Amino acid sequence: MSAPGARMLEGLRLLEAVPGWLRQDCLEHAMRNSVPEFTSGALTLIEARAKRIQLEAASATGWFMATVAGSGNTQTVVHLIGAVDRGRSVAVDSVRFGPQFGKQGWRGLIPELGLVLETLPPESGLQAQPILTDATRARTILEQGIRAGSPALADIRIERCTPSVARAKRNRCTVVYRLEYGPEAAGRDWPEVVVAKTHRGDKGRAAYHAMCALWNSSLRGNGAVTIAEPLAFLPELNVLIQRAVPGETTLGDRIECMLLRDPGEYADRESLGDLLGKTARGLSALHRCGLHGPAFGWDEEMTEVQEMMRRLARWVPGLEAQLSPALARIEELAIQHPPQAPVPSHRSFRPAQVLVHDGHIAFIDFDGFGEAEPAADLALFRASMKQKLIHAASRADHEGSSLAWMQARQPQLDELSALFLEEYERTAPVSRDRVALWETLYLVRYVLNTWEKVRPEHLENSIVILEQHLRQGRLPLM
Repeated sequence: MSAPGARMLEGLRLLEAVPGWLRQDCLEHAMRNSVPEFTSGALTLIEARAKRIQLEAASATGWFMATVAGSGNTQTVVHLIGAVDRGRSVAVDSVRFGPQFGKQGWRGLIPELGLVLETLPPESGLQAQPILTDATRARTILEQGIRAGSPALADIRIERCTPSVARAKRNRCTVVYRLEYGPEAAGRDWPEVVVAKTHRGDKGRAAYHAMCALWNSSLRGNGAVTIAEPLAFLPELNVLIQRAVPGETTLGDRIECMLLRDPGEYADRESLGDLLGKTARGLSALHRCGLHGPAFGWDEEMTEVQEMMRRLARWVPGLEAQLSPALARIEELAIQHPPQAPVPSHRSFRPAQVLVHDGHIAFIDFDGFGEAEPAADLALFRASMKQKLIHAASRADHEGSSLAWMQARQPQLDELSALFLEEYERTAPVSRDRVALWETLYLVRYVLNTWEKVRPEHLENSIVILEQHLRQGRLPLM
């Protein structure tokens, strides 16, 4: 019998059988042949792809995006909800096209794929987004919110603000504002730049409470890392306001820049190693700041991975049979190597959450803050560094296979990943066996996510990264 790790990798390769409604080329071809506005030439489909899906036993629902061009070649992005019925029921076959594509109320069947698409309802947008992106209305809510939320700024008076959208997605929006004041601001510590964030759900409130606790903890003044000052939370709009922290780029961008250069040609490699050392020491300071929060442990992460596997297994025969023995073996190893005591943890700690400015670092995005063993943050960061290799490979201008391109750069990434862990260990103890266990679980999740986050082009490289981790790592799975 093959080793559990080899059997797991064999099972994950079953995910290569991607249905047509998840493949961009198939989706675009089928829509061009089915939607009346495209077949008639009234509209031109530029691009269409699934963005995220939720799998059930006999059906799947998801969020789709289509870019279309009309008269004058004006392009519009249309957000859609999609549903697939594997049984091709009468209810699906009876769907007829509604109003013009992209208009509210449009609904139509893509028969080649058994896919029903409909325009996303307007109420599914973020309530605060139109206000945050309007300079006049934003100025009012920023001033009122900061006055109420920050006693030291109770008399702030903003004359003008200039909004710049930093991130806008279906479930979150981040806007950066440059603020202007009158002469009364001279000598006052009024912020020059603030950030407003709104999320779907309760993440904004959770992030605000975590940021307030961190701002009043030892982390704020220890010099290891910069954190943002929370200024206000507006519950009626679900908006968090914070003072901006300096950052012209992220550590993730710096890593990707290194990977996109030919090995040996990246002159700033020593500087990148220095930043990773600072990041490790900053993370150690976070872990030692003494705060408490919601607990998250190994059992919760393993349960989430197992649930993902079972959802996918309904659509990929044989997947669960191949993966389950390996996950069971990983569980056994987790029992043999028990966790350390939980510490204050970021819980979504990736290179993208580390801002870099003039040799200094800042941590952002604390909406997942809680308590977990140290290995959880460390492993997620290391696994995310490896994901950067996959993203860089998809962007690189290279000849031949992306696998060979990745293999040429893997030693650089391994060296930096090892440096990160070693620098953390200089200030705090951590179980390397637990780091290896958590990293394995995260890498398995990344492979499964190529379906649910609809990135089939990343599947092969994600499996290769996992396989190399298993062969080089501390776990007896291969």
